[in-house]
Amino acid sequence: MSTFTYHGAKDIDRAIGFLVTLDRNQQDALAVLQIDGALDELQTEYQKALADAAYRPSDDFTGRLSGYLEMADDAAGPGA
Repeated sequence: MSTFTYHGAKDIDRAIGFLVTLDRNQQDALAVLQIDGALDELQTEYQKALADAAYRPSDDFTGRLSGYLEMADDAAGPGA
């Protein structure tokens, strides 16, 4: 298991980009709803992070964010 270090709004923005792409390519309606819910949460946290550079989201959120970024890295492939 890797150790995730939160680096602010740029991490959230990268996760948003990944999930938007995933959402566009998804055919399963339930998966689309789940992705949309995750995007809503990410956008809320992104706005908070932009408004206050010292803002730190909850541990629960950073755990989910870490998972999204790991999936984004896996989808990008080695050396990306």
